[in-house]
Amino acid sequence: MPTLRDCVVLHGPDLLPHHCARFTWGRGLVTAMELGPPAPALERGTLVVIPGLTNACTRLGDSALADGAAALPAGEAAGYRTRALAEIPLPAQFPHVAGHLAYLARTGTVRHLDFCEPGAEPARMLSAAAREAGLDSILLGRLGVPPFTAGELAAGVLPLPTPAREELMAMMGEVDGFTTDGLTAPACEEARQVSTERQKLRALACPAPNFARALALLDPHLVAPLTAADDNDIAALVRARKTAVVTPRAAAALGLPPPPLAALIGAGVPLLLGTGSAMLGTPNLFAELDFAWKLARQQAGPDTPVDPLAILRMVTGNIHAVLRGHYHGCLATGLPADLTVLNFTSPHLRATRRLVAAIVSRVTPDDILGTYRSGEPLWLNPQFNP
Repeated sequence: MPTLRDCVVLHGPDLLPHHCARFTWGRGLVTAMELGPPAPALERGTLVVIPGLTNACTRLGDSALADGAAALPAGEAAGYRTRALAEIPLPAQFPHVAGHLAYLARTGTVRHLDFCEPGAEPARMLSAAAREAGLDSILLGRLGVPPFTAGELAAGVLPLPTPAREELMAMMGEVDGFTTDGLTAPACEEARQVSTERQKLRALACPAPNFARALALLDPHLVAPLTAADDNDIAALVRARKTAVVTPRAAAALGLPPPPLAALIGAGVPLLLGTGSAMLGTPNLFAELDFAWKLARQQAGPDTPVDPLAILRMVTGNIHAVLRGHYHGCLATGLPADLTVLNFTSPHLRATRRLVAAIVSRVTPDDILGTYRSGEPLWLNPQFNP
């Protein structure tokens, strides 16, 4: 069985750093963890084992359009995306999606929630690419055409139209859930019932009309992505006990206001972190962690520190409340061996007064030695052989 000796491990749901004399995994599980004293700081280089990361919002369907909207106003980016993708056959999109999936593994990610392009075929293509890469791809579909006009939404009394219902039912056979931001009350109830019967996830896109009411009607598992939120929205999330996903770098790439991270963290809203559209940036969660922590720190102000552990939990343990089951987002004996091994022997990492802060703000892809899902390597540094 693969074994690491004299390393440091982030242990349990609290992600507490501990010296570890022996860390072993096999048959998909962590089989041994001989923990020593806590290791909140490092004085010398070592290997650091952290839970494999969860990217809670990717849109890999536009991987073929990298930087295509870089010179466009934010309001034109979505239209460009739709038009440009329509001109690229799915087989030609496949290598771009596969390449981005490989990069997810290369940068420590074992799992991602992808907000797919409309229809069954894009979901099938992404699923096939994910099987090749070995990642756990959780696919969320959406309707191709909004089922209601603005006036019909305002009235809020119409049920789901037959074409939309048929599209929703067909989509449920290809994906793990769906996302929406524009359904009437009867349509929300129908979508919620269908997804519950089929054990599918529900995501509410934000901003949504009458946010608090939409939360109550759809009862989503997560709100994603939370592109903006005022005090009323944050209070609604707290009352409903809902998890929200933020994608701060994607918002910045479009010149949009950032999500209110400091206020969300301060209110106790469970948060997940995603990288968003591949057209807008790389799916590198360590870059996202660094950006998110500095953004939250800036928003909180110079007299209110933001705990880096709160940021790290956004890509690790916070996923359990949404997916439950074996999706723990932490490491302990008997749990799935979803892990990322970091090389903390380089000059910028080998000595730190606060290990979690270093993980959040200093780690780069070059510091990753291996990414494992259920004990199987998704990516390994050629010189790393546990």
